[in-house]
Amino acid sequence: MKSDHDNVRLVVEEDRISRLPDELIHKILSCFDIKVAVQTCVLSSRWKLLWTSMPFLNFSNVKVPDLCSFAKFVTHVLCGLNHQIHVSSVKLDFKGAANEDLILQSFCLWKRACVTPKTPWDFPALTTLHLSGIALCGDLFSKCVNLKNLTLKRFTIKGVDVFDIIAPRLSNLRLINSSCSKVINIIAPQLENLTVDNCRIKCLNGPSGLPCLCYRGYRPTPLSKDGLRSLNKVDICLSMYFSPILYKEGDARKIIDMLQNLHSAKYLTLNADIVECISSFPDLLLEHPSPFNNLISLTVDSSMREFPHKVKMSTEARNFLLNNSPSATLRMIYSYIHNTSHA
Repeated sequence: MKSDHDNVRLVVEEDRISRLPDELIHKILSCFDIKVAVQTCVLSSRWKLLWTSMPFLNFSNVKVPDLCSFAKFVTHVLCGLNHQIHVSSVKLDFKGAANEDLILQSFCLWKRACVTPKTPWDFPALTTLHLSGIALCGDLFSKCVNLKNLTLKRFTIKGVDVFDIIAPRLSNLRLINSSCSKVINIIAPQLENLTVDNCRIKCLNGPSGLPCLCYRGYRPTPLSKDGLRSLNKVDICLSMYFSPILYKEGDARKIIDMLQNLHSAKYLTLNADIVECISSFPDLLLEHPSPFNNLISLTVDSSMREFPHKVKMSTEARNFLLNNSPSATLRMIYSYIHNTSHA
């Protein structure tokens, strides 16, 4: 049984925390998931509405039995927020059955086969957003005027053939693991880094001022012919290698088309499959002049292969890549062995 002294001590300690400014209490509560923050409403009148003005919302570790319960909880929290405050960070993650998708719709989560609304989300203070396992439709980000970092992972696009990513201050965009097979337009004039990792996209139209592009996949993706005029650093890795290997002429044509649209690159990294695929069809290369007029460095990397070996680069492939940049440096990487030479 607790003594009066213990009770007094608890009251004093509670009062000390309660006297802290809201901003500091919010910072403390942000170390926990939002469910803990909501539960503090029962402590006293001082705490009753504190959670409703939280600028950091973390739904990642909320323990609920199923997606339906999770959706109801998120809906309850979002609808109970003080909408005069600016939400600067939202972490949303549910680990459930493989066939359960999370759809964020008008501040609510729904468990059904639907797409997100066409009306933009209005989070003017949001700077970083990660969305995973959702279906997208229409303009969502144009009112997120301070959004700088956006990651879309395991996403699909429904209801439209052309999907626009409109974000006026976006600096970093990552598209990961998608098989949407749609045209994606990136309307982001301040974009500095674009990463596309294992996405099956019909056509990708990037902003003309984009300086850095990193592309990973199993097949090349058609890129905008009018955009990508200011590329400085480009890293392309196509994993087409299976032993024994027979490269396909169709893939070689798509690679050549893709490389032609990267003509402004100054620092270019290609994996071994790309070089060996186009080297397998020298007659195709003879049909096209070298697209690279500004190349400073070309790196050919075979280190990702299980059994790295010297890359087979034909004379035609070398000419296609380097003829219009005779002073460019050619760097070959074989696992941990680095060999640098001048073209």
